[in-house]
Amino acid sequence: MKIAGLGRKRPQVNIPLRMLELDSQNPRLPDDIQGGSQTDIMQVLLRKFDLEELAFSMAENGCFDEEPIVVVPKRMSRKVDFGNRRTVQQIETALEELIAAEQIVFTVVEGNRRTATAKILTQDEWKQRLSLTPDFPKPRSKAIENDLATIPAIFYNDREEVSPYLGVRHIAGIMKWDAFAKARYIYIRIEEEAKRHRKNIDAGVREVQRQIGDRSDTIKRQYLYYKILDQAREETNFDVKPATSRFSLITVSLNHPSIRDFIGVPSYKEIDVGKTLVPRKKLHQLETLLTWIYGNGKDKTPILTDSRKITSRLAPVLADKGATDYLLKYGNLEEAYERRGGEKVFLMKKLQDAMKNLSHAISVAYKYKGDDDLIGAVNDCGKAISELK
Repeated sequence: MKIAGLGRKRPQVNIPLRMLELDSQNPRLPDDIQGGSQTDIMQVLLRKFDLEELAFSMAENGCFDEEPIVVVPKRMSRKVDFGNRRTVQQIETALEELIAAEQIVFTVVEGNRRTATAKILTQDEWKQRLSLTPDFPKPRSKAIENDLATIPAIFYNDREEVSPYLGVRHIAGIMKWDAFAKARYIYIRIEEEAKRHRKNIDAGVREVQRQIGDRSDTIKRQYLYYKILDQAREETNFDVKPATSRFSLITVSLNHPSIRDFIGVPSYKEIDVGKTLVPRKKLHQLETLLTWIYGNGKDKTPILTDSRKITSRLAPVLADKGATDYLLKYGNLEEAYERRGGEKVFLMKKLQDAMKNLSHAISVAYKYKGDDDLIGAVNDCGKAISELK
């Protein structure tokens, strides 16, 4: 069995910024930027990942050699053997020769924020292309600027080789990605491993679990969560963009059996991860569920004012047919919750609440003898009781 990190020192070299490209397959990028241009990626990183804050630090301190980025080769003008038979020193020498001859370009698979920030700090074209304001940080000295022009990097042969490291670091480690980025990365890794195992998804799940050290069902569940959202994207009219920024709401929802039953997804023990998860006849329910959670960006707002109500309200409602029917018809979660157990239970609860309120009213009513407004209200209560009888 191949063990990813066993006894192997990785080659490390210094790479000029101009030979580094940002990763268009970075799991943290939005769907519409996946596979996008360097400018598209740079704009997203600047807007969503606090590059300006990082720029203040790098403008003062330069780039720390103790924190190298991680790269894979994107293109080379000539073929070079980076196989296991070559020593680390031999690979480093070969890389240095390619870099000196400018015959290689690298993709940054770890350290995109630092690389993007260094490019902005040292390359005027990026300041202009991104329309940065004059107060954006600048290197405090020429020495800092020169230091940032070359980035220390650890070299891997390809994405497959570096995947276990990224998984351990960002899925199980201390530098965890957000929920959606983790789920997307896990999904991609499992699909890649499945291809290696003749499209056996279960084998892919087991291999990624082994690499990351997952002894629970976390990897499998994350794969399923992403696959369900991907199915919504492909087979319904729901716009999944809001779901990618609050993906954790899907993970909370699908942990409840009643919510899985609503969209036709079996229990985790029974599910076949290699097949379509939501039956075609349940796609409308899937779209409805996502609309309840996120709204549709048009005429429907989320019915969940608090994520905790997924557990305290939505799951119990969907466990009761009458309450579910009411929610589907009227879209009011609180009223649907009150109807759990059927209309007789609902009516009894309302009568009990009314009796409790009347008892409280009686305790202070003696203070207001002869008050016409209150007597009118009491008469209205009497009429309602007569109608109930």
